[in-house]
Amino acid sequence: MSGYIYMHRKEKGRIVEGYVPWDEAKIHVLSHVIHYSSGVFEGIRGYITDRGVAIFRGRDHYRRLVRSAKIYRMFAQDYMPPEIAGDGIPPVERVVDYFMRITGELIRKNDLYNRAKEVKEKGDMANPFVYIRPVIYRGYDVGDDPILKPPLGVNPLGNPVEWFIAVFLWDDYLGTEAIEKGADVITSAWAKNAPSTTPFMAKGASNYATGQLAKMESVLSAFFKDYDKVRRLKMGDSLTRDDLFLPVESIQLTVSGHVAEGTGENIFVVIYRDGDPQRPIIYTPPIAASILPGITRDSIIRIAKDEGYEVVETMIPREMLYIADEVFFTGTAAEVTPIRTVDGIPVGAGKPGPITLHLREIYTKLVRGQIEDRYGWVEYVE
Repeated sequence: MSGYIYMHRKEKGRIVEGYVPWDEAKIHVLSHVIHYSSGVFEGIRGYITDRGVAIFRGRDHYRRLVRSAKIYRMFAQDYMPPEIAGDGIPPVERVVDYFMRITGELIRKNDLYNRAKEVKEKGDMANPFVYIRPVIYRGYDVGDDPILKPPLGVNPLGNPVEWFIAVFLWDDYLGTEAIEKGADVITSAWAKNAPSTTPFMAKGASNYATGQLAKMESVLSAFFKDYDKVRRLKMGDSLTRDDLFLPVESIQLTVSGHVAEGTGENIFVVIYRDGDPQRPIIYTPPIAASILPGITRDSIIRIAKDEGYEVVETMIPREMLYIADEVFFTGTAAEVTPIRTVDGIPVGAGKPGPITLHLREIYTKLVRGQIEDRYGWVEYVE
């Protein structure tokens, strides 16, 4: 079966848009985004439920996409069809409605609801979900004489603003074991950019350059599980894969050495007052810590406060990760993922803690339509 991607591009001075077969979805190699990262994007999740595909906070994601583009001077009137753009600056909600409509049509056109059920029944995916990836970027319009001075300088204003939306099936981002038992992570040597270098309130492609380095650093690392066993090793003794923690993710620090976020997730740290899990304080880095203001992060903060937990947004020193009672990631792909070790040091008891599990349970049931959506966050595609 061939899938489809919705594309809005400029070719020889005219707009070309519509559903494109997956194998035919292409951009020019001289597109500005390839050379200078002049693009912004979103990751949106759709859950497979009895009512259809439940898109979680899709409108909030698309609002952030439009605002991210605006920070990079890619304005809605530059990339919206005339009927949406009108004569001036189109209202954000009109653009959001348009993107949501196309997203629903794409999900149906690619038959993702039925495909998800098929791959799960066949065992090809453990927990398939619909992943929605919209991108707004600076492209390249081939002129009458393409060899003559193509617009390929750092200045992006001569390049057309283009966009596409792709939808496909994905599985547990950090692996099923990380979801169930907790993730093993490291703190990366690659720091986040300083706030004055790249705008982190925009979900820009350039923000993930160091994230790629940090991600590779984690998946190519290993830590000993049993330090006593290591100390007892003699010449000729060997270690097996089961003797090692194999990190699946990195935590990046700010340029001042404070905790920022994962390569694609926000982070939360739980400390029990006087060692009592009934009296937790939940800490998370503030927006000023060079983090993306995550949609899932915001959701967990609101759920936690409604559950009566104290949530504090503050700068977090690295060593707090080692002494925390619980640590967990949040993100569109990661959802709520417990962290069981940081740099080989167990977090708390080295397994998911009660606060993390409680918040994850509420979040999971809400996004899957199993409890009342009191926030109005879910929209269904039937």
